[in-house]
Amino acid sequence: MSQRVTGAGLRRPGRRPMRSLHPDTVLAVILLAFAAALLLFWLPADTDTGLYEIKRGKFTIGDALAPAFAGTVMAVAGLLLLIGPRSHDTPKLDTDHVKFLSAMIAIALAGMVLMRWAGPVAAMLFADDDYRLLRDTVPWKYLGFASGGFVIVAGASSVVEGRFSRRAALAGIVAVLLVIALYDLPFEDLLLPPNGDV
Repeated sequence: MSQRVTGAGLRRPGRRPMRSLHPDTVLAVILLAFAAALLLFWLPADTDTGLYEIKRGKFTIGDALAPAFAGTVMAVAGLLLLIGPRSHDTPKLDTDHVKFLSAMIAIALAGMVLMRWAGPVAAMLFADDDYRLLRDTVPWKYLGFASGGFVIVAGASSVVEGRFSRRAALAGIVAVLLVIALYDLPFEDLLLPPNGDV
């Protein structure tokens, strides 16, 4: 007895069904494209110095250091997403994802507001001089960066964990101290953000 094959069951020989790209792959390609454009085109065209300079025996950072670091981080993140494990089920956007993303955006905005205004407001309330004259002196130069950086790192860690914890607070403190140790202490002419724009 022969079986009838409906049109939905027909498949052309030699052709495979098309698969949609995984969201991680799409994000990885975008990150790698931005990193390539930054490192290969924008840096050579828009920076006058390299990663660092040595003038009269003094070691100073160059114009290309910060954007080169950002481009490298983007490239590494893109590669990790591209070669990392993926779930077989394509993730779908739901209310939990929206809440998570909204919380992260709110924390980042709060941290940036603190980073920008904590120093000037503190100087206006407690100092005799304008903040612009104090922005490269201790403790004023650390107020905005330390408070804003702590809120961003500790807040993001708390959102991931689902609650505020000592571990999140410790992560915020360590991250702030590490950046200060790496970028502020070794370089006399480097201003921590946002002091260069205040």
